[in-house]
Amino acid sequence: MLRPKKAKEFIPQVANELSISEKTVEDIVTFYWQEIRKNLGTLKHPRLHITNLGDFTIKHWKIDEKIRMLEKWEENNKQKGMQQMTARFKTVENLFNLKTIKKTIEEEKERKDFIKLHKKRSNVTKIECNKNLEVKRTNTRRTNK
Repeated sequence: MLRPKKAKEFIPQVANELSISEKTVEDIVTFYWQEIRKNLGTLKHPRLHITNLGDFTIKHWKIDEKIRMLEKWEENNKQKGMQQMTARFKTVENLFNLKTIKKTIEEEKERKDFIKLHKKRSNVTKIECNKNLEVKRTNTRRTNK
């Protein structure tokens, strides 16, 4: 059974290969994964591609449920003082991000539907043109005989 390797095992090797300090390599790795975590946690994009790891997409069917839950929580918030301010700020920010991402996903869906419809229409037109050509060819063959 293969044991998965951790980043800290690669840091000294990479530092030696690139002739830079281990601290620099460690800082770069830490920054990279910090940005990945931040992008996964915030709702700025509907899809996030991480090289050699894959694509992460938002579950569009759960957005409405999450919006309702946050709006309900915002109405029933019983915290006091600074906790209330902090929680309310985070909730408002999350609601804004959710609504924005929902709009982005809907626009993307409309764009895809338009493309499918356009392809379908152009294929139907091509088929009709081909049928018309075949009919003309058979008609010209009959008249030439």
